[in-house]
Amino acid sequence: MTRFNRREFLGGCAAMAVAGGPAYAEEDDLRALGLSRPLIAIETPELGIADLQGDIHRLDDYRGKTVIVSFWAAWCPPCRKELPTLARLRRQLGSDDFAVLAVNAGDREDRIRAFLEGIDSDGLIVLADTKRTLSGTWFIKGLPVTYILNRSGQAVLTAIGDRIWDSPRMIAAIRSLG
Repeated sequence: MTRFNRREFLGGCAAMAVAGGPAYAEEDDLRALGLSRPLIAIETPELGIADLQGDIHRLDDYRGKTVIVSFWAAWCPPCRKELPTLARLRRQLGSDDFAVLAVNAGDREDRIRAFLEGIDSDGLIVLADTKRTLSGTWFIKGLPVTYILNRSGQAVLTAIGDRIWDSPRMIAAIRSLG
């Protein structure tokens, strides 16, 4: 009888989940992951804000990619839990067909930087909406809130509250949207 260790078994399950692709895009599977269609349509979502290096990011810069836009704040405990999973998701997906943008909603730049030093944020594109100019356009009423945009730039899914973005099922579901 062949025996598998737990790591090999889980690795195989993860590989099968990723290989499964479109099966995870079913409505029930998305709902089980905490993803749903936005309650209010964002007609023309926009960014137009700078990252921590001062470069302005517009959604048109990401046309042709599936884009995850997550709104967070340094004072938000669920954000502290969620942001490292977004950074790992970004590293797992790569940047050819996907983009993960973490939009800080309202903190000063020094507070954002101090927050990021305490978590795994490697590879994450962090934008600073210090004046909360996007809150109304994106219907941000609490944090964290995440939108997934299709390759045409339309918000097709949303998650309110924290999620584990780097789980094998979540990665497979996001890949299947592309």
